[in-house]
Amino acid sequence: MTTPDEVTALFAEASESFSRISGQPSDDAINEILLVVRPLLHIIEYDMTGPNNLVGLVDSVTAYTTTWGQAWVNPPRPAAYDPNIQDGATRVVQNRMEAAHRVLIADHAIYLAAEKAVAKFIRDAVEETYYKDLEDIVTFYNRVSAQALLTHLRLNCGGMEPEDLVKLQTAMNSYYDDCEGVPEYINKLEKARIKLDRGGLPMSDPQVLAIASASVYASQHFIRANDDWQRLTPAGRTWAAWKTMYLQAHRDRARLIQAQGGGGNIGNANSAGSFTLPPSSASRINEYLDNIANAATQDSSQMQLLINSNNTLIEQNRKLMSDLAALTRRVNDTTITPTIAPTITPIITSGTPRTPAQLLAKRLLKYDPNLYCYTHGFLVRHNSDACTKPNATHKRDATKADTKGGSEWNKGWELAGN
Repeated sequence: MTTPDEVTALFAEASESFSRISGQPSDDAINEILLVVRPLLHIIEYDMTGPNNLVGLVDSVTAYTTTWGQAWVNPPRPAAYDPNIQDGATRVVQNRMEAAHRVLIADHAIYLAAEKAVAKFIRDAVEETYYKDLEDIVTFYNRVSAQALLTHLRLNCGGMEPEDLVKLQTAMNSYYDDCEGVPEYINKLEKARIKLDRGGLPMSDPQVLAIASASVYASQHFIRANDDWQRLTPAGRTWAAWKTMYLQAHRDRARLIQAQGGGGNIGNANSAGSFTLPPSSASRINEYLDNIANAATQDSSQMQLLINSNNTLIEQNRKLMSDLAALTRRVNDTTITPTIAPTITPIITSGTPRTPAQLLAKRLLKYDPNLYCYTHGFLVRHNSDACTKPNATHKRDATKADTKGGSEWNKGWELAGN
């Protein structure tokens, strides 16, 4: 069980390694304090018989209630003995109630130690000028709680002006580019939401979902997950569902990269990566090098022959590396949009062969020259929006004037009659 002395020592050690904030603390600086304090409070053993946690010393009422199911209440000092023990209680009942009361007394001692230690940590982290208003001429800062210190500092901190919050919302759109992966990206978005909420500009789940979905989709790191996400019903596309799906996709991608011998930034690496020579080429290089070593004691003509052969192989492999690099650049710079050509059953008729112009005139009676379908191309009976058999990448806003990279089937039909 944690003791009050251990709690005091825990925060004293943390305070020594924490860099003191210079000047008036900003909202981000106050959050840095909480990033140290909150994990320490979480691990302290407290309230053995209840749901409470000492993180309530620094958390807001809303945040604490959401996590622990009830508001934090500072516990009253218990009496020296349990007044609820009846005079006629049996020895077993008396022992049980006394044991429970000892736990209550120990909990209160830990609470007092944590309250004082956290308040001292905050005072040590911030210059006294910025909380001097809270000093009492008699009790100094001994009755100023950690929560009171945080509230006072936040009222006067910078970084929470309306223009700062608007900039934060804009910055969230580029978070993914700077993150190592999906877990870090989600945490960064959630921290930004907490800050916006503190500033009175809360961001809803659909809003943060729109930012995350657009950013990750644009990266094309998780193509299969993107397809699975698009197949969900609108009701199923929630922020919680997005986090679950893309965290799993991140883990799958990480395992694939590791299995291929890759490394580096799993989250946003777009580089082509390192090239690995085919096993046959590597084996040939090793063979030539061994031959050179064995020929060191042979005549110079044999040595020269091996050197020439080795130079030839080196040049071949240099060209191979260059070709691989060029091919990779082409793959990275090219977006391949598969198209599915419509199946056309040729109509075979008997009689005199018709001219191209006659055939074209007949087709114009059957198909509309002004319509275009992303999947089926030009000279069709329907437009993209009305297509009943679209392919997997079908775009319903594609038109004849702007095909969106769709099918080019029957393109140039106007020339068929010439």
